[in-house]
Amino acid sequence: MMHIRMRLVARGATVAALCCGLTATLITNRAVADEVPSPVPSDDWSFNISPYVWAASLDGSIAPFPRAPTADVDVSFKDIFENLDIAGMLFAEARYQRFAAYTDLVYTSISADADTPFGILFDDIDAENEIFIGTFGGSYRAIDTEHASLALLAGARVWSVDTEVKLNGNLLQDRKFEDDQSWVDPVIGLHGLYRFDNGIFITSFSHVGGFGVGSHLTWDTFGALGYQFNESISAVAGYRHLEVDYKHDGFVFDVELSGPVIGMTIRF
Repeated sequence: MMHIRMRLVARGATVAALCCGLTATLITNRAVADEVPSPVPSDDWSFNISPYVWAASLDGSIAPFPRAPTADVDVSFKDIFENLDIAGMLFAEARYQRFAAYTDLVYTSISADADTPFGILFDDIDAENEIFIGTFGGSYRAIDTEHASLALLAGARVWSVDTEVKLNGNLLQDRKFEDDQSWVDPVIGLHGLYRFDNGIFITSFSHVGGFGVGSHLTWDTFGALGYQFNESISAVAGYRHLEVDYKHDGFVFDVELSGPVIGMTIRF
């Protein structure tokens, strides 16, 4: 019976991995909102709001509960999307001259179910996962010319991963496993931008953080091509890769998230 139970928990870990994967939807980057010059004079304030989507796949190792077996996962964005209940992603920035404060908020709620092996001890398994990722930071444009800029980034990324797995009983009574994990990663980075005269621009950024404060290590990199339609609206399309290695009291979230990014910015 212990062997079957371990297989059931491992199955739950795999289903929960689907949930964690949308962390990826988790996360585009501040470059979506920082790609074009401000339409207002440089001595005034500007404000940006940027909805976005990151169609990321998930690859890595996850153990959603202490003492649960670690599951190797390789999940496509299509599989993640099919189990999505709700998701919300928004970037906002307030800029004054070369300085800016920004926040990047991501929330996802995913549920999935699967039959248990043989269906004898338990009929099936239900998994629910809620993920919140909030990045809060500031930037300073060390280089700021007519066509090019380079900004220094520093801040913190807050992670919260709540997982619930229910085993619906047959011979055995219903069982439920729950675990909530939260941590904070300090991050630093660079954001580069080059603007052409025809409204097209290219942008890229890189972050590195964790440093053992929250996760052991996290880093990400992004590159995109964008277009400014007018003074208030612009859009980008690119590709992003993010890695994080977090382990605490048997909980494991050691994953790579990769996929295309699309987003738009409304500037006030």
